[in-house]
Amino acid sequence: MIVTVTLNPAVDETLTVQRLQLGETNRIHETDIDPGGKGLNVGRAVKRLGRPAVVIAFVGGETGQFIRNRLERENVETDLVEIEEPTRVNISVLDESTGIQTNLHHDGPTVGPADLHAVEAKIEEWLPEAVVAVLGGSLPPGAPADTYARLIESLRANDVRTILDTSGAALAEGIKARPHMIKPNLREARELLGRTIETDEDVLQAARELVDRGVGAVVLSMGRRGAIAASPEGAWKAVPPEVTTDSTIGAGDSMVAGLAIGVYEHSSLAEGLALGTAAAAATVTTPGTELCRAEDVQALLPRVKVERLQ
Repeated sequence: MIVTVTLNPAVDETLTVQRLQLGETNRIHETDIDPGGKGLNVGRAVKRLGRPAVVIAFVGGETGQFIRNRLERENVETDLVEIEEPTRVNISVLDESTGIQTNLHHDGPTVGPADLHAVEAKIEEWLPEAVVAVLGGSLPPGAPADTYARLIESLRANDVRTILDTSGAALAEGIKARPHMIKPNLREARELLGRTIETDEDVLQAARELVDRGVGAVVLSMGRRGAIAASPEGAWKAVPPEVTTDSTIGAGDSMVAGLAIGVYEHSSLAEGLALGTAAAAATVTTPGTELCRAEDVQALLPRVKVERLQ
C-alpha cells in the first residue's frame, strides 16, 4: 500500500481569463475545481495509475466535505481526520494571453496536538500494509516545523520508506530524519541550500549534497527541463517529451506518484524517475487542476529520455 499524508489539503479552484487586468473587472470564462494538496494529488494519481493507495488527511467544514465526496467519487480510499475549522480554498488565475498563472493560497486551518495525534494514530493503523508513505505539502498553522521529521522517524522504525515533498522549514527539519527520498523543485532547493541553482551541473551538485546529508535519494525537478535524480548508486537525468502545456498544476505531485510507485514496486531509481516524468508530462496536458490519465502516461513513457550522469 502507498500511504499519503496531507496535513494541509485544499480545494483548488482555477479561474481562466483571456487577459488579466489588475484593478479592473475581469470576466472568467472557465473554472476548474478539484481536491488539492500534495498528498491528496499523489493518492489520486496513484489510483489512476492502477496501484493501491490510501489518503490520510485533515478535512473540515463544507470544503472538507467536498474533498470527501470527490475522493469517494474517484474511488480513492481515504482515512480522514475531521477538524473544526474548514479546509482552505486556494485560487489560481490563468491569464491566457501570457500563459502566466497567479496563485493565491491560504495558510489553512489551525490544528492542535490532539489533531496531530489523531493523524499519527491513523498512520499507525496502516503500518501493517504500508510499503511507502508520501508526506506532502505545507504544514498547517499549529503544526511544529519538525512534524514531518517525527513522522519519518516513526515510519522508518517500522520499515516503511518515506518520500517527503514539502518546502521551507518543514523540508529543512524533515531531511534531518533521513527520508528515503525528497523531491524539491528549483525554488525549494535554492531556499534550502541558500544559493543559486540554475545549470544542470548546479542541480546535480545540489542533489548530491543532499544525499551526503543522509537523504536516500534526491529528485530535483526542473519544469520543462525534466528532473535530475541522485542516490549513493549514481545520478540520472530525465527529459520529458514535447507536449502542449495546458496547466502545470499537479505536475509535481504526479511526478511524486510515479516515484512512489517505483519505490512500492522496488524498481530502480531510473525507472521510477521515468514513470514520474511521464506522469508529470501527462498532467500538464490536462486543463486546470486536472491530473494525469493512465492512458496518456503509458503513451508518453517510452518517449521519456533517461541518461546516466557521471
